[in-house]
Amino acid sequence: MSIIELFVLSAALGTDLFSVAVPIGMNKVRRLVILQSAVVFAVFHIIMILAGYHIGHWLGTVVEHVGAHHIDWPVANVQNFATIIGALVLTGLGINMVKENVSSQENHSSANPLHGAALMMLAASVSIDALAAGFSLGMIDVDLFRLSIILGLVIFAIAVMGLGLGRKLGRYIGERAELVGGIVLILLGMHILWTAIC
Repeated sequence: MSIIELFVLSAALGTDLFSVAVPIGMNKVRRLVILQSAVVFAVFHIIMILAGYHIGHWLGTVVEHVGAHHIDWPVANVQNFATIIGALVLTGLGINMVKENVSSQENHSSANPLHGAALMMLAASVSIDALAAGFSLGMIDVDLFRLSIILGLVIFAIAVMGLGLGRKLGRYIGERAELVGGIVLILLGMHILWTAIC
C-alpha cells in the first residue's frame, strides 16, 4: 500500500475515535490527560491492526491450504459481534458520565472517564475497527513498520483534535458539559448497536 493509502486508511479508522472524543473532551479534561489519552488510543489502534494483520495472514494461509474444502469463515460475524461490544461499551460509558454528572452536582466534583480501566475499555472499543481492517490487510502485502508509524501519528492527531474540540465546547456549555457528552455517547452507542443488529 502507498503512503497516501495508509493515511486514508488511518483517517477512516479514526472517525469513530473522533466522534467519541468530542463528547468526552467536554468533561473538563486537562491538556496533559488529552496527550496521555491520545498516546493510549494510538497504541491500542496499532496493537489491534497488527493483531488483525497477523490473524488475517494466518487465516489466509489456512484458507489457501484448505481452499478445496470451501470452508466459510465467519469474519463478518466476528466483526458484527465486536461492533456490538463496542456499542455497549460506549453506551455504558455514556450512562456512567450522566450518572457522575448528576451525583457531582451534589458533591461538586467531576469524574474523568480518561483514567484506568475506563480509558482501556474505551480505547479497545474505538480500535475494534482496526482489528477488522487488519484482517483484510493480512491478505495483502503491507509494510507493517510504515503502517504502524502512520496509523499511530494519525490516530494521535485525531484524538488530540477531538478531545481538544470537546474541551473548548465544554467551556461554552458549562456545568452540564459532562451530561451532554454522556447523552451523546449513549445516543452514539445506541445508533451503532441498532445498525449492527438491523
